[in-house]
Amino acid sequence: MTKRRELTPFERGEIIGAWRMGGHSRDEIASTLGYTYPTVCDVIRKYEKDDITIPLPRPGRPALLDNRDVRRLTQIRKKDRAATLEEVTEDFATGLTISVSSDTVRRALHSEGYFGRIAKKKPLVSETNRKKRLGWCRLTKGWKDEWNKVIFSDESRIELFSNDYQRVVWRQPHEKYNVNCLQPTVKKSDGIMVWGCFCRDRLGPLVVVEGRITGERYK
Repeated sequence: MTKRRELTPFERGEIIGAWRMGGHSRDEIASTLGYTYPTVCDVIRKYEKDDITIPLPRPGRPALLDNRDVRRLTQIRKKDRAATLEEVTEDFATGLTISVSSDTVRRALHSEGYFGRIAKKKPLVSETNRKKRLGWCRLTKGWKDEWNKVIFSDESRIELFSNDYQRVVWRQPHEKYNVNCLQPTVKKSDGIMVWGCFCRDRLGPLVVVEGRITGERYK
């Protein structure tokens, strides 16, 4: 069946003007202006009912997924942030009585604020160390002159050849540094080791480290 073209406000005005002049049947108006009889009847009927010459807004196609479906989809997405869109769609579709496409799933996730983003890289920190670091921060947050006696130091390995791939995760904007949205990095055995430090008001030297570091050598 051929889809009917939506009439412009001017074309609707032509039909209404001819009808209001009187003396012309709807069939004559359709024949004279080149429109179909049902189209002329529809325009005049809407004018008589609503006094308008423009089409009313249409509700559009109903959403394929309801709020419960979207909530379940976001739960699946949070289980594995790095799962591909196709994998999430397959997992999500197992609990539905309807068929959904990857595009439908993508639009639903976007509507909830979830987008595929490159995971931020951060050194791997265990849950135990996270709690210790948080406790230390709370303990020292009131320090002032005490920082004059503190030196921060660390080693870092510069890798000559590394697998610098980028991991894509699905997250909301504020979840950038959530643990399950990060790409943990660890130090590997190959490369050049350097050591550096800083204190409250100055930087220390950057030292290339060769061989093993013992406690005495570190001091």
